[in-house]
Amino acid sequence: MRSVLLNEITKTWSFTGFRVIMILHFALFFLVVLVASTMDIAVPGFSTRNLYQFPNIWEYFPWVASWFNLLLAILIIVMTGNEYSFRTFRQHVVDGFSRSQLLSGKAFLILMIGIYSLLMVLLFTLVFGFIFSSDYSDGAFINKSYILLVYFVQAIAYMSAGFFLAVLFRNTALAIILFILYRLIIEPVIRLIFPPEARLYFPMKSISNLTPLPEFLSIFSGNQQGTDAADSLSFREMGLLAEDLPVLVNLVLALGYTCIFISLAYLLLRKRNL
Repeated sequence: MRSVLLNEITKTWSFTGFRVIMILHFALFFLVVLVASTMDIAVPGFSTRNLYQFPNIWEYFPWVASWFNLLLAILIIVMTGNEYSFRTFRQHVVDGFSRSQLLSGKAFLILMIGIYSLLMVLLFTLVFGFIFSSDYSDGAFINKSYILLVYFVQAIAYMSAGFFLAVLFRNTALAIILFILYRLIIEPVIRLIFPPEARLYFPMKSISNLTPLPEFLSIFSGNQQGTDAADSLSFREMGLLAEDLPVLVNLVLALGYTCIFISLAYLLLRKRNL
């Protein structure tokens, strides 16, 4: 197993596209949160700076980071597609690697990128949170911090879906196009056929709902004080957003779909010629 992991690290780090996409991912997230932090729209009773205070920042930064999960999925598609384009999968089998070891290498890559993304969001959350917050009590600091782990599962799920499509089609460009189309067009259209309650259980819907749109009205009005008035200022309470499944249910669904994506990819690796 050690040789598999070292081989995966060597291939990954030597690929220029990997470093470019990772730098782009980091830079885009940093620029978005930095530029937004300089924009303070304050009116009596409302302030956008509340987004950068504990505990609201635990909800806001993972939501922003989720915009760029598409880049992580594309990265996995590119890395997997290269295995077919350059026939490295086939060469590894000739060198004595099993197909389960090939899967382990890509699962390790997905996990490492997920950990990087988790640490990136954690770092910026702590830095911006301590800069803008005035309340550092345990209640304010810890509350909602679990969303960071939920975001980690979401990133892993997106990358697993990208890996499955790359193995299914064995063509980088086709897999990227179909991933984007399925995420933005195909699944949303299919969901329209089903009742509203059933639409919440589809793969991309349940995975994306792990980091839902923050309740900006409530946050801007200072919900960290926990007032009833602030809590009533909610997009969902006002009927502007549909009700979602509980986070735990979405988490179980995302983990289930991740296992399905990885299992299907493994079956394809076992049955097909490389």
